[in-house]
Amino acid sequence: MKRKIKINPEARIAHIPKEIIDQGFEGEVDAYANAITLTLVSPNKSLKEVERSLEIVLDDIRLRRQVAEREEKEKSNES
Repeated sequence: MKRKIKINPEARIAHIPKEIIDQGFEGEVDAYANAITLTLVSPNKSLKEVERSLEIVLDDIRLRRQVAEREEKEKSNES
């Protein structure tokens, strides 16, 4: 699932879509981050569940990348 989170850097507040909140993201949640990505973890989930969830996200990203590359290739072939 790809969603947009709106961040106000001055107020340091993030607006998280309702459909994410409805999946159990409320109160204090753990976050894992690096310079490129941020992963929010639903409360009371094990690291094994987090790892499996991230594997699913990676599969989705790979599929999206393949589709985008295919579309870009088709566009360049039309030119």
